[in-house]
Amino acid sequence: MADKSTPRRAPEMERALAPDRDAMIVSFCEAFADDPGLSWIWPDREDRLRRLPHFFKSIVEGTMANGVALRSAKSEAVSLWRRPGRINPGRIEILRGLPSLARAFKVGRERSSLMSSTLRAKQPTGFPWWYLQFIGVRPAAQGMGLGGAAVRDGLELARAARMPVYVEVMNPANVGYYHHVGFDTVDEFDIPDAGPHVWAMIWRG
Repeated sequence: MADKSTPRRAPEMERALAPDRDAMIVSFCEAFADDPGLSWIWPDREDRLRRLPHFFKSIVEGTMANGVALRSAKSEAVSLWRRPGRINPGRIEILRGLPSLARAFKVGRERSSLMSSTLRAKQPTGFPWWYLQFIGVRPAAQGMGLGGAAVRDGLELARAARMPVYVEVMNPANVGYYHHVGFDTVDEFDIPDAGPHVWAMIWRG
């Protein structure tokens, strides 16, 4: 019988592989069902839930090919990280993702483009950095330390590469957590057209 006084080991993340893709997409869809940024792009919730799988299919496939994708043992928690030089999708990645993005953005294309252009204009310049693109935990798995592991293990990879990490936070409930793990707010701005407020944060290790 296990000693109940023994501390529980922190969850560990694994590098995601191609067979993990579909489970990761499901996790992101559940985690971002009511995300402020995506809710602004697709205000109708039922419509949003139909479009999120196509959106995250393109995102997950693109980052798995051009960055680092981490997952928990059952993909309940997932995080996507992009390295310097591949922060923003290139031409080939965009072309490969077009079928999925076309289905996602039959509605919401203008707001998505406005958000993307605003975020790109605010990205750091003058030094290389890693980008914490997305992190998600399925609601049923929250409170188990998986989200913290999904961030922590990615930060350790960035630390080993001696790179800072940049993230944009649109959910005010998450701002305190990012400060807790060492991110500093370096800018705040609003997406135009009554879009969400954004906290731009950098972790320097």
